[in-house]
Amino acid sequence: MTEVIFLTSVQAEQDRRVQSISEKVRQRIPGIDVKVISGASNRDLMAKHKIQFGPAVIVDGRLEYVGIPRLSMLVDRILQMREGRPSPRTAGDKPGAAPTAKPPAAPAGSNPDSG
Repeated sequence: MTEVIFLTSVQAEQDRRVQSISEKVRQRIPGIDVKVISGASNRDLMAKHKIQFGPAVIVDGRLEYVGIPRLSMLVDRILQMREGRPSPRTAGDKPGAAPTAKPPAAPAGSNPDSG
């Protein structure tokens, strides 16, 4: 089961937005575990993920967002992770794209700067 944890700000900033987004995620993606951890009780998770300020979103134990993204972005990312699809945000060749080619090596003994 996919677990989504929303960490709120220690200063209680954006708590209403975090609550609203968490409820919308729960409604849009059935069968996921959505938790909101508020205030000082989220300090251990913040330390674990090396962040000092919330809000933040953790999906299946992995910090995905610092701040609260648009609902559509968050839902898309949760579904990508749930289905095991690679993230288009990661470095490297994109799925379906041709691998990047390296430029041909210069012949040994040649100096491209001379001449």
